[in-house]
Amino acid sequence: MEEYLNILLEQIQCRQAREMVREEIRNHILDQAKANERDGMEKKEALEEAVRDMGDPLETGAALNRVHSPRTDWRMLVLIGVISILSVFVHAGIGIREESLGGVYGLRHGARVLIGYMAMLAVYRMDYSYIGKYAKRIAALFLLGAVLLPFTGMKPNGTTSVYELIYLYIPVYGALLYRYRGNGYKGILKCVLWMLFPLLTLRMNCLSASVLLFFVLAAMFSAAVGKGWFKVSKKRVLAGFWAVFGLLPALGMTAAVFGNYLATYQTERIKACLGQNSSYYDYQRMQAAEYLKGSRLIGGSGEEMMNLPGIQNDYLLNFVANYYGMAAMLIISLLLLAVAARVIQVSFGQGNPLGMIMGSGCGLFFEIVTVIDILHFFGRIPSTRLFLPFFSPGGSGIAVAYVLAGIVLSVYRYQNIKNSLRTDYS
Repeated sequence: MEEYLNILLEQIQCRQAREMVREEIRNHILDQAKANERDGMEKKEALEEAVRDMGDPLETGAALNRVHSPRTDWRMLVLIGVISILSVFVHAGIGIREESLGGVYGLRHGARVLIGYMAMLAVYRMDYSYIGKYAKRIAALFLLGAVLLPFTGMKPNGTTSVYELIYLYIPVYGALLYRYRGNGYKGILKCVLWMLFPLLTLRMNCLSASVLLFFVLAAMFSAAVGKGWFKVSKKRVLAGFWAVFGLLPALGMTAAVFGNYLATYQTERIKACLGQNSSYYDYQRMQAAEYLKGSRLIGGSGEEMMNLPGIQNDYLLNFVANYYGMAAMLIISLLLLAVAARVIQVSFGQGNPLGMIMGSGCGLFFEIVTVIDILHFFGRIPSTRLFLPFFSPGGSGIAVAYVLAGIVLSVYRYQNIKNSLRTDYS
């Protein structure tokens, strides 16, 4: 039997699946051997017959290798590859139009995109379940970084902000939710406490990032509760959670705005989102609307965008429409929404709940930031410090987009294996 198993396992390329297959096939052989003994065979003869009944180990191993082999989501790889190429072209145009950025601006961005794509491939080759295994340790490092980073004197500066790295906490929180599944209200309390990490980022003077991160984590928490991961009353927990973390923050934010407890730019930004008058952001939106009127369907309008600050970041889509045409802006927006849709499709197609919750959080993030940038393009909301995935400049934002995509690709790669394995880190 052991010789048969060794030959069979040599045909399976994925090492992670070998022990699972060994245990499964051994148990099957032993069960069949016991059945043969009940039919009157001697113990040794019964085992030998059970092994023979399994067939050729080479053929059986090859069949199991096809079942348990890693998979590649070529659709997403090609889609992100096309987006990466377009990103380089966009920033090459920005470098040509904005001489103040320097002649090497486009090349510098291209190098970052290349490094990001290679990082995505490296993460894709890694086993995403290690995040689940060491979720608490990784989350503790994020927590430590959130506490210590403000004391370094570093502040968000738009295109090269290290604070964008906090979005990498999204798949980590998904792994934490998975760890506490099967628990009662004690597990719920722990998940809520780990969710409060974004509140620490408020000290980083990055309100929009904190709100976005908290919303994504809250949605992931609600999905886990709704799927019955915890031994609690789902309706009561969700009603209580959103009453505390939805209604109360809204009331507190309202009081902060009208009580002048926030920085002036934060107050103006919130007022603009609520549709109230905000002279600074109204001016920006009016400038964006002017460039939007002058944009052609295909090709540049020839108008300079010097009166619109941060075109390479906050108003990136506006620059694309102005310099390359509305069709280019539409193509980029649709491609980014397609990435978000593909991420969500891959995530919800998993039989393994760990991969599902981690990937769906990444997909929700991609979808929200893309929609926000599109609304920003049409002047429906004021500028934010959020970035457009794969397009906004800066090493940290590019790293976040490609690493999150790599994690989802890893989820897809190992779905045939993880769906069969029992992954328990509780």
